[in-house]
Amino acid sequence: MINHASAYAQWREQLLQLPAAEQTATGTIMLQRALIDLLASDQFYGEVLLRLPRQVAVQLTTPLALTWQANRLTLQFAPQRLAQTFTRFNELEAGLKHVALHVIWQHPLRYRQQVQSQGELVRLATDLAVNQYVTGLPANSPQLATVQPMVAQPLPRYADSQVYLRLLQQQSQSQSASQTGPTASNGQHLTTASQPTTMIDNPNQWSADAGQVSNPNLAQARLQQLVQTAWNQTPTAARGTVPGRVQAALKRLRQPAVIDWRQLLARRLGQMPAGRRPSRARFNRRQPARMELPGQVSDYRLQIQVYVDHSGSISDQTLQQLLGQVATLTQAMTVTITVQAFDAKVHTGQRYQVTDPQQIQFKRTGGGGTVYQRVFDDLQQRHMTNQQTIALILTDGQGETTVDSHDFTNVIWLLATPQAKLSVQPVIGQVVPLTLGDDVDD
Repeated sequence: MINHASAYAQWREQLLQLPAAEQTATGTIMLQRALIDLLASDQFYGEVLLRLPRQVAVQLTTPLALTWQANRLTLQFAPQRLAQTFTRFNELEAGLKHVALHVIWQHPLRYRQQVQSQGELVRLATDLAVNQYVTGLPANSPQLATVQPMVAQPLPRYADSQVYLRLLQQQSQSQSASQTGPTASNGQHLTTASQPTTMIDNPNQWSADAGQVSNPNLAQARLQQLVQTAWNQTPTAARGTVPGRVQAALKRLRQPAVIDWRQLLARRLGQMPAGRRPSRARFNRRQPARMELPGQVSDYRLQIQVYVDHSGSISDQTLQQLLGQVATLTQAMTVTITVQAFDAKVHTGQRYQVTDPQQIQFKRTGGGGTVYQRVFDDLQQRHMTNQQTIALILTDGQGETTVDSHDFTNVIWLLATPQAKLSVQPVIGQVVPLTLGDDVDD
């Protein structure tokens, strides 16, 4: 039986003396050994990484990197960086588990755009979410205990990476406001007063600005399929080493919604004509003999007004999950979506438009009672009609029993739980119950 630890130590000593071609070959073998060992000790993580294409990339500044290529995630590694960063074989295994958790929680997809402007904050937030589940990492890897002194607000344990990112953003903004002269908008100044941190992978590689994620839906489907296949290949006995919060995220991947409300929304929007546009697929009715003149077809314009229930009956956890539903909508629809909070009133001062998930404001506004009438009043005051608008109301269904819809009926109610029932009777529009899981990183 091969002693991987001894072989790794010997490889590190000899690496710098080898020519470049042999460094690549021996580095590839050492990474393969680590994956084999990981399959024996933590099979699920090994199964995930085995399904990623692997490439040598000597130019990397970190030992490992997840990068996009044609809507598919790829694992890159640099042999010299592996030897420099991981002083022992078990550290290399821990680094691979670290990368696997990034894949499981879809961090390279979720933060592929935000990492371009806030790379340091994204790195810290995602590493904090991941490293709590990994032991044996190299010294100075980001941990709650080392990052907490830099942040005024308490950092909760085992929280979603988005929670950590929000707290780090608040700290960065607070520091920027107290500084004079140029400030670091990407949060770099958060780490200048602390020890240097060990970077296992560089989230800047997640950036899709080169067009490598031309189809986010395809990229997400491939990522989910990869993780699901890895789970299916992991025997029941080997699943016991996977933390419960990781398994909870996987459970949601295995339970598709009974009704895909996004497809329902897309179908409705596609049936809403909003004027006419030229088309050469139709004859010109005024001059049908002139084939070079275009005709006209109906133009279908997408207008989505989203109302999110911020009342006291909605917990902070449920509110975060409802806003997460809106975030997924921005990935499914290439339109501008207007988001507004409501409770006993519609908070018009907090109205904002979004086109990507990073623009969602994960914060509470209000907290009073629930009055659905205010939503329909707002639609009327803004002259929204059934011919041009669909209203999405994300709520727990607990409000008044009757409302005056002002003849607006193009409504989809998204209820927070499968058991929830809408208080408004008769129902205006269509009701879709959501299946929201626990507050975990997914």
